[in-house]
Amino acid sequence: MNGPDRGGVESVAILGAGPIGLACALLLSARGIGSQLIDARSLEQARQDRRLLALSRGTLQLLSGPLGTDFAPMGHIFEVHVSSRGQFGATRLTSRDFGGAALGATVWYADLVHALARAAEADPNIVVHRPFRVIGLEQKIDTVLIRLDDSRHIEASIAINAEGGAANGADGRPAAGDALLAELDVDGLAPGTAVERFTREGPLALLPLPAAGGGRKSMIWCLDHETAQQRLRCSDADFACKIQAIVGPRIGRVAWLGPRSAFPLLQQHRPQLREHRLVYIGNAAQSLHPVAGQGFNLGMRDCVCLADSLARASGDPIVALSRYEAARNADRFAISRFTGALPGLFASRLTAIAMARSIALTVFDLASPLRRSLSSVLMFGVRR
Repeated sequence: MNGPDRGGVESVAILGAGPIGLACALLLSARGIGSQLIDARSLEQARQDRRLLALSRGTLQLLSGPLGTDFAPMGHIFEVHVSSRGQFGATRLTSRDFGGAALGATVWYADLVHALARAAEADPNIVVHRPFRVIGLEQKIDTVLIRLDDSRHIEASIAINAEGGAANGADGRPAAGDALLAELDVDGLAPGTAVERFTREGPLALLPLPAAGGGRKSMIWCLDHETAQQRLRCSDADFACKIQAIVGPRIGRVAWLGPRSAFPLLQQHRPQLREHRLVYIGNAAQSLHPVAGQGFNLGMRDCVCLADSLARASGDPIVALSRYEAARNADRFAISRFTGALPGLFASRLTAIAMARSIALTVFDLASPLRRSLSSVLMFGVRR
């Protein structure tokens, strides 16, 4: 809710009331910890965001606590077809390896924000301040003092930065190209099937759209900037032919193509998650290459780990922040390296590497224990 300032010292202040910030507040509340969230955007502005999020099974389980299991229209994913264009070898990550339940689902950012904001509004432990900007943050020995652009001050034991975008102090790379987006229909591709197709130009993913049914998919194709701009400018007919050549007849036939758009890719990794009483989660901690759709899921695991660490804290919560930072190292490092390396490995023209990746895809498809292990990491992260 957009409530009045409660005054006094709040246990936690969260900078950013997007999906990660709101989810973190709800997970903290479930553990008896109150929080105040601050966001520069109004809820109406946030609900104009048309991004599509890919949620793993682990993320769906985390969200089911505060939201239930049917909180928004979803495009459930039961199988992921992984292959490399022009080479032998493919593997299918399938829900049959896990009892038939969906591997994950897609959801519109706006729908998820709406569901989370509604749950936060009904929670007496949570206050949301919108639309207000943070214009200053001062760390003291025992508290954090946050100044808002309406002259108010919020004091808290700790502050959590859940705001996405480029972050100071992160190890970032120049934009690694652009992500080209479009919606399309693919005849012959079963509902609930996602595709990860690696090409020399860059990886292309097809994801089921929420509540769309049939073969309607969202496409994200990661390309260098110049190639992406060329693809934006070419005719619909030429672009559809290009996508069809990449997808191939075995996967399906491109029957309809919607408008195209593009955005720059940003990859960054913050080496340290804590600065005294300020801690980072989600895209404030790391921004991943969109291959394999792991960014939001990694952020949700940040949230639950931080909430658990604070719930177990006795005395000064700053000790819990150090434990959180240590607990997240393995998962963050592994997933960041995995998603960062994949595009280059599959784009390499070296014969030895091409042969090795084709054999690896074939082995994963034939060896169900390996396939299940990979699926488990993508659904639940690297477990200690």
